[in-house]
Amino acid sequence: MWTGGFILLILALTLQVIVCVKQHNLETVYQWKQLVYGFPTEQDRQEALANGNLVPANGIPIDVAPHQQSQKGSRVFITIPRFQTGIPYTLATVSDSNEANGPVLIPYPNYTWHNANGEDCNKITSAFRVAITECNQMFVIDSGVIGTTQNCPPQLLIFDLNTDTLAHRYRFEGNVYVPVASLLITPLVVVHDPPPKGRCQRLHVYIADVTHHGLVIYDSESNSAWRAENKFMYPDPDYGTHTIARESFMLMDGMFALATDDRQLYFHPLASNSEYAVPLSVLNNRTNWDGNMEAMQNEFRMVGKRSSECAAEAMDSQRNLYCVTFNPIKLIRWNPYNVKNEIEVPADPRLLEFVSGMKVYKNGSGKEELWMISNRYQKIAAGTLSDREINFRVVRRPLDDIQAQNIPTPNQDLSQRLIFS
Repeated sequence: MWTGGFILLILALTLQVIVCVKQHNLETVYQWKQLVYGFPTEQDRQEALANGNLVPANGIPIDVAPHQQSQKGSRVFITIPRFQTGIPYTLATVSDSNEANGPVLIPYPNYTWHNANGEDCNKITSAFRVAITECNQMFVIDSGVIGTTQNCPPQLLIFDLNTDTLAHRYRFEGNVYVPVASLLITPLVVVHDPPPKGRCQRLHVYIADVTHHGLVIYDSESNSAWRAENKFMYPDPDYGTHTIARESFMLMDGMFALATDDRQLYFHPLASNSEYAVPLSVLNNRTNWDGNMEAMQNEFRMVGKRSSECAAEAMDSQRNLYCVTFNPIKLIRWNPYNVKNEIEVPADPRLLEFVSGMKVYKNGSGKEELWMISNRYQKIAAGTLSDREINFRVVRRPLDDIQAQNIPTPNQDLSQRLIFS
């Protein structure tokens, strides 16, 4: 017979274990007051300044992706989309060299891939976000857009990170995007034949169209792409005005963030507090979408609602879904199978003002880390960004403590967490 005293003892011991586990903090890996662009030569720098291709204040980092490889070592990639001119390159690694405003960037794979400024569609026009797979491949979404001009068709570039060479290029056809109206921004890759047994030849890439409110699906086996649309991909007007650190701005972005547990695609618009899902098997079957991009409406479902809007998201191997809410600024963990349990992960909100890029990365010891890039977009929108302050940050946090057990938060009823977590 379980007595009341015994149950209280078990709960007390459980509480002690939860509270005594060491919690990790956010670590700032890199930070900038203003982006610092490195060039192959001083002549290249001077030419970029002279022709207007280098305006240091114009660059906004959007995405981050760490990678480690035995011969290349550890590298961190960031993207700087060409929201305007004056950005000399749009995909870079972060070097060990530092200047007053922050670490120096190095163009990837090299400067010649970037300096066409939209005049050569065989080069990179505007890299928005990237995805790195277990196959040592980096998938780059190049929107083809500079400012509001569609200079080139959007393209998917796949780089072999062992050799830093282009392994494959796919240019999207006009049936999956609308020039200028569409903006392809976020790639998510699922590899169906991963190493060590697989050959990394069967995969799907899911790409968010943030402004024309849709999803593009690329299939490597057929080397083709199709499009799916659903009402859940649209922005919610009630959440179009965002407040971050007491500054407000309007941004009616739709389909924005993607994550997966290899069975479902999870997604949300930026202007929304809701998370949605659709089975990958439904998206991967092209016949579902041929002739009707708005098919399979009943396969899409709402997963739940958050306390606030958030931008980027990522999922770890234990199906914990992470994002950073806007107001208040909180790093939260969600379990899609228990959406009532939005758990705050302790973090300094000053480091997380508009997290536009987020990745779960397995480090050299096999442990997962959460990497994020924040850019204080609220200040960019309000025109209050100052190069006398730290504006852009790359931060990381180990996840083993979160994955081992739940983390208590200051304002949460722990007894309820024990029941429902």
